[in-house]
Amino acid sequence: MKRNSKAPVSGFNPVTDRKLACTALALCLMGGAAQTVQASDSRGGQPVESQQVATTQRVTGVVLDENGEPMIGVSVLEEGTKVGVATDFDGQFTLNVRPGATLHFSYIGYKPQSVKVDGRSSIEVTMELDSNVLDEVVAIGYGTIKKRDLTGAVASVKNEDITLSPTSNAMDALQGKVAGLDITRASGQAGATPSVQLRGNRSFTASGTPTYIIDGMPGDINTINPNDIESIEVLKDASSTAIYGSSGANGIIIVTTKSGKEGKTTVNFNAYVGVNGWSTVPKVYNSRGFYELRKQAITAGGGPTDPTDILGSAALAYQGALDLNPNLTVDSWLGANSIDWTDALLKTGVTQNYSVSVSGGTEKTKAYFSLNFSDEEGQYSNDNNKIYSTNIRIDHKVRSWLDLGVNLQGSYTYRNSAYAKLDRMLTQSPIGSLYDEEGNVNRTPVAGSQDASLLLNNKSNYRNNYQQTRIYLNPYIRVSPFKGFSWESRLNATLHYNTHNYFQGEGSYNYYADSQSTTVEGTNAHVKAYVDQDNYANYKWENILTYNFILNRDHNFTLTGVTSWNHNRMSGIYGEGTNLSSNSYLWHNLSENKANIANTLAKSEYVMSKGLGFVGRINYSFAGKYLASVSVRHDGSSRLADGNRWDTFPAFSLGWRISDEPFMSKLRGSWLDNLKLRVGYGVTGTASIDPYSSFSSLIPGMTILGGGLADTSYFTENIANLSLTWEKSKSWNFGLDASVLNGRIDLTADYYRTKTEGVIYSRLLPVNNGSFNASTQYKTNVNICETLNHGIELAVTGRPFIERRPGDFSWTINGTFTANHEEITRLMTPDQEYMTNGDGGPVYYKGYPVNSYYHYKLQGTWKTSEAEDAAVFGCKPGDLKVYVPV
Repeated sequence: MKRNSKAPVSGFNPVTDRKLACTALALCLMGGAAQTVQASDSRGGQPVESQQVATTQRVTGVVLDENGEPMIGVSVLEEGTKVGVATDFDGQFTLNVRPGATLHFSYIGYKPQSVKVDGRSSIEVTMELDSNVLDEVVAIGYGTIKKRDLTGAVASVKNEDITLSPTSNAMDALQGKVAGLDITRASGQAGATPSVQLRGNRSFTASGTPTYIIDGMPGDINTINPNDIESIEVLKDASSTAIYGSSGANGIIIVTTKSGKEGKTTVNFNAYVGVNGWSTVPKVYNSRGFYELRKQAITAGGGPTDPTDILGSAALAYQGALDLNPNLTVDSWLGANSIDWTDALLKTGVTQNYSVSVSGGTEKTKAYFSLNFSDEEGQYSNDNNKIYSTNIRIDHKVRSWLDLGVNLQGSYTYRNSAYAKLDRMLTQSPIGSLYDEEGNVNRTPVAGSQDASLLLNNKSNYRNNYQQTRIYLNPYIRVSPFKGFSWESRLNATLHYNTHNYFQGEGSYNYYADSQSTTVEGTNAHVKAYVDQDNYANYKWENILTYNFILNRDHNFTLTGVTSWNHNRMSGIYGEGTNLSSNSYLWHNLSENKANIANTLAKSEYVMSKGLGFVGRINYSFAGKYLASVSVRHDGSSRLADGNRWDTFPAFSLGWRISDEPFMSKLRGSWLDNLKLRVGYGVTGTASIDPYSSFSSLIPGMTILGGGLADTSYFTENIANLSLTWEKSKSWNFGLDASVLNGRIDLTADYYRTKTEGVIYSRLLPVNNGSFNASTQYKTNVNICETLNHGIELAVTGRPFIERRPGDFSWTINGTFTANHEEITRLMTPDQEYMTNGDGGPVYYKGYPVNSYYHYKLQGTWKTSEAEDAAVFGCKPGDLKVYVPV
């Protein structure tokens, strides 16, 4: 190491090789002199305000980096005191300290150092890079890799960022933290899970949800306790996800849970309580405002303005009140008969979460155990969600070359779902009364309307609950017979037991709404209940061979080979009963008597699918500067017909760490820490169709022939397409990773372009060859469409203040930006502009996103001067004017 001999003893040298803008920015990011108690002037860090101590010693010095260059902004603190300064532009500092003092030097991206003064008046300190910043390990498909060696588009979020937001769902905590990851909630009801989509929608029928891999195997992100998560990695580009084959079509989210650590047992308890309320709903008129609005409309149209005409259907109720009180005015009656549905239906709910974990271990055995309870109340009455979950992880080293372990995740969810249809009430007239004079709920609260009130629903006449038990068991064995080589075999058993119980009884809102009458009494077909049970048993077995070796010191190879087998089964039973005689039984007595057996329905189903995959991957690094990764996966799925079940998904990615090149040494020695370029290409595929839709079968039945019944057979609704193949996405990704100012600012930028070919589309077949029944056409799956997604992603992390020692104030700023363009580029034929699929089905337009909404083009409203033209279309002035092409 050498010292810069040109550095002046004091003051500022304008001939320094650092750029002034960068040094000024560094000081701004550090908030001036970081952790400064004594302010420094421009004369070599001389304290302006010295702490006068009876006996002090003046110490000067310089702090250098690993290349012998002066470092600005290094925090210099006298241990055991609050006395400290930061080094100036030339890495120099001056400090008055006590005899025998020890100075503590710290800077982000470098290892902290403690140096004893020992009577010296001048000290030179050389800081050492903290390799953990770039050597941080990131989980990727079937392995881990150092962050500095990544060549794919991978975003990593650590535990401290996940638990920063108090939420029972880890994906909610990722909002705004990962560029390109779109997280939304379709509903604010208790237990509603977020919808997650990565880099746009590519398919018409396949789910856009990424695959969740928890500790190497499939898992459920919605029931895992965020406090149990160590890190989450989001694999975004095809070069990273193609190794998962069909599972990686929509991206991969890898979750690593906490494990036990060697040492003393640690117990953690975490709790929070929150409030669920203050929803934003459309503003609507009260009764007086609604009355004035109708009055203005009728007046403008030249109609009569008598109160009974303005009140419309509510006039009869007003007239009845007027007969009882001849002095009653319209305004006072409206004031006493005004409905605020938002206030009546929505309340403030309480959300609470409690978790406790115990972890610890010895040199050979490490264990982690946690319990969690989450209770979320919605804003509707009888709307709540409770989750009881646990996570158990045990890792044991039997021998130096043999490891065993098991991970168990379990959860039980109990959810009551209210009939949340506030929108139906907001569109009704606000004139009326929710309760009668005795405080009972009015069956028809809106004056002049026969629509039932949502307030009629209560626990005695309406129930809609879900119970879910989920168990994930992942045992593994790992053998490492010699250096760099390992074989890991792991199993996964995913067991889901789901029960949906539903009951709508006499007197409920649904009873009157389905009966289309609020005067109906007694049981009918709309007093009903059902029990729907689905049991899933999914098994996966994977074997992973990994071999890492180095040739000639600079050539680092990691070879990975994987076999993956899965077997998925679902069995379901459904029972329904109608015309139930009592609300007391709920769903517990669907066939309550023999007379009602004709009003019961029972059915069952069984679905099975299998898959098999073979994977090979090579990761290569030359001197840490030139990086490459090549992978290929050969996947097979039983969902497709013979001849199309197998396909191959290749991928590659390259990386170039420019900052390690000799021609970048000057920049690296001043403000640049890391600069890397990445490029990747990969193919992913999916066959998201029903397991048996590639097979045609006949269903036995009966038909009326000649006045009698005759045996017959007919095809299933879905006609098999034996040529149906995989839906494939081909994706390019270009990325840049940069770190500057000694880790103060990190930047990641990506541009991606994904073209999806052979999009699977469920197409209705013409009826000239028959139909499934009188109202349902046959359909078949075909590969006919193409979609395109391309966009940019930016992620920036700034650290204005860092924690130099425990308890210090720290501040980290994260910002993300995403711009995605999605469009359909081809339909059934190259020149086809749009496509429909029967009445009421979706419409797909070329050049527009998949899930787009279309309506008539409007040209405002018909004016009074256009009354004659409006009449031609059956309209009058004030009606919406639809654009008609000439």
